[in-house]
Amino acid sequence: MTQVVTVSAQTAAYAMEPVKPPQRVSRATYVEEHTRVLAQQAAQSEDLRLRALVNVVQPPALALYFLTSTQARYEQATLKETIEAYKNSVA
Repeated sequence: MTQVVTVSAQTAAYAMEPVKPPQRVSRATYVEEHTRVLAQQAAQSEDLRLRALVNVVQPPALALYFLTSTQARYEQATLKETIEAYKNSVA
């Protein structure tokens, strides 16, 4: 004897939820966490190099750098401007 069972799409999706791979943590979150840990280590340690590093590069500034480093928009030149620049550099 064979028993046929049907399952709705929602039930199937709910059952597959634990099987899904975990979401990756964003790079910004990763950098912020490590800079925070580094600052805490520097505050608790006697290592002058580590303290100097944290004093030179403050954790919020470092996090801000990594957050905005990929947002740089470069002005693109037209074909005519590119050809002129090439001719000027060769001449």
